Amino acid sequence: MRKLTLIAIAIVLIALSFHAVPVVAQPTGPPSQQDIQKMITDASTTDPDIERYLPRWKILEADLKVKIATYFKLEGQQVSESDSMVVTSAFQKPGSSDLPDLLSIRVGPSAVLSGGQTIRKNLGDGLYQQILERNYAHLMIEPETPVNSKPPERIGYVMQPGSARQFVAASAFRQVVLIGSTGARLEHWIGNDEIGYHFWSSGQAKGMITYPVIPLTDVELRAKGVPDILTVQLGAAYRLKIGQSSNDFLGGAISARKLNGSLGAKAFAHIDYRLPQVNDIGFAVNAEVPFSKLEPELANMNDGSVVWGIDSAKIDPPSQRFTKIKEAYFLRTVAQGMFFWETWLNDYEHFFRISVGASYQEIAKGMFARLPVPGGPASALVPVRIPADTEKLADGVIYNGLIHPTDVQDWIYAKVEYMNQSGFPFGLSAQLANRNLLLAGYIPVIPNWLFVEAKYSTPILRDSPAPWEQRSFFMISPILRFKISGD
Repeated sequence: MRKLTLIAIAIVLIALSFHAVPVVAQPTGPPSQQDIQKMITDASTTDPDIERYLPRWKILEADLKVKIATYFKLEGQQVSESDSMVVTSAFQKPGSSDLPDLLSIRVGPSAVLSGGQTIRKNLGDGLYQQILERNYAHLMIEPETPVNSKPPERIGYVMQPGSARQFVAASAFRQVVLIGSTGARLEHWIGNDEIGYHFWSSGQAKGMITYPVIPLTDVELRAKGVPDILTVQLGAAYRLKIGQSSNDFLGGAISARKLNGSLGAKAFAHIDYRLPQVNDIGFAVNAEVPFSKLEPELANMNDGSVVWGIDSAKIDPPSQRFTKIKEAYFLRTVAQGMFFWETWLNDYEHFFRISVGASYQEIAKGMFARLPVPGGPASALVPVRIPADTEKLADGVIYNGLIHPTDVQDWIYAKVEYMNQSGFPFGLSAQLANRNLLLAGYIPVIPNWLFVEAKYSTPILRDSPAPWEQRSFFMISPILRFKISGD
């Protein structure tokens, strides 16, 4: 009995091993151009799913329809002259004047004659050529566009995540971290590029959160580098304590700054809005406003972080005499508004943007000052005289002037940007603001991962740089970029 049981089990296992396992066909999308060409190599295999991507037309000529219907009737097909008759041909060969072969003639819901040789043999050369030349009433059917198996990769601005699920980018100019799947980003910028003072030349940096209030919901467009509809940035700006002449960063290869950020913190806001109705037009608003008023301030002016120069001023009105003092310049309010037009060409490979608007910026001029009585109020500050008081500490600053736009050139804001978003992404821009020309660009070293960015600025539309400006300022930095796709 045990042997019989073992034999029975063996027979069952052998039968199962020969049982056909069903193969599940993988779903496929529309074929590519190459797939179609391969499929029509043997014209007799053409089917309706492929024909919709090929040249087709309906025959409207009554006499010709009668001739074709007569053939099908002789073959025993239930057709009539009033049935729809659709002809499919192969693609025209590039550079050839020869007409392409016919692939099929479909009459009504089921009658079909397939294959160029078969059609010519059954209908005769004369009728075949007549159908092919289309010198009769007919209606062309627009072929469907084949979908490539993989769309071309588009890489937008390297400091923006696009459709990434996780994203981190860092350079000497800017650092960005994507916050989960919210679309929000934490960002830190060094410098004020918008007024031509990049990196530490403005004496200022700012941290912010960037949030897409009205996000772009089209995943395909986002993957091609198209920005969100409405983006808002909110944060705070603070004074840098690096970049002065005593800071021997990189052996002094980078020019020392002459401008200081505001002694107190500043509120920062930026809005970027694209009109959904127009698509290519939008506007942007940018603002930095100090929390403190323009009045004497107590601050540590002796830690070397405030860059200064020597000037002469009347600090004793009764004497009307000029006295040498330590002076310093501080960046305060910045306000800008601009309209922009942007477009993409060649399936989002090339991006262009032109911005035009107005720019307002304030520079406060101040004197180093000290308190005659330690612990006194800011209103008791008196200027530090040179050389009499140089050994005395400066406890704060007294502002003795506010420099703001006075001429038309001071208000002009204009910017042109170009980005190549192909597999070798790079960008270039030229900006005029605050009478400063700023040129910037980046190129890939390892596409999608490592880039090099460079910026150059110089004052123009004036005889000489302002006291707080360099004649020219150049900075170059690598960009490290880590991205996990959202596909």
